[in-house]
Amino acid sequence: MVDAVSYLGLGQIFTANMTGNVVFLALAVGERSLLTALRSAVALLGFCGGAILAGRLLLRPRPPGVWPRRATWVLGLESACMIAFAAAWVATGGAPGAGGLIYAIVGLSALGMGMQNAVARHLAVPGLTTTVITVALTGFMVDLPALGVAGPAQRRAGLGVLALFLGAGIGATLMVYARAVAPLVTVLSVATVATIAYLAFDKPAATISTGPS
Repeated sequence: MVDAVSYLGLGQIFTANMTGNVVFLALAVGERSLLTALRSAVALLGFCGGAILAGRLLLRPRPPGVWPRRATWVLGLESACMIAFAAAWVATGGAPGAGGLIYAIVGLSALGMGMQNAVARHLAVPGLTTTVITVALTGFMVDLPALGVAGPAQRRAGLGVLALFLGAGIGATLMVYARAVAPLVTVLSVATVATIAYLAFDKPAATISTGPS
């Protein structure tokens, strides 16, 4: 969703997929397209900033548990970034123009995506990726069921690729037919994940009783 909106609405850049964004940055420099280069650079810096901030908040080593509480906090910050992005987008009718506002919302989107990727890396769920198809697709193809090694990680990889495809398709469709509200789907998605994580995992660790003192 985020890459569909950023590519189609923010000058053919990516704010979630930094592999593609670095390529776009290089192409823009080679073609001497200053505006595209600046937007790609802002996206790259915003993404790195989000990852650094999330890294500081998540800390290491990772605490025990399926879903550390700090991961939910970081997703809450990502939600705030995406809400601010969506508010600016809706206020401009999905056409932020070429002024300073577009750089602000590019930065906000990339900042949130940097946080999201940091959380995914911190959780380290086998076969799960939130933005990069290449890694998920490679793992899925290497571990085809025909090889006798298919399992939960491979199913997650396949579902991850499908989710990315559907998200981009939905995003592109909304950009054509309901451009002004396209980012709201991302806001709803991130907020839903953060809420579910809070309700399911964000509880203090149970105190182990060792008997009467």
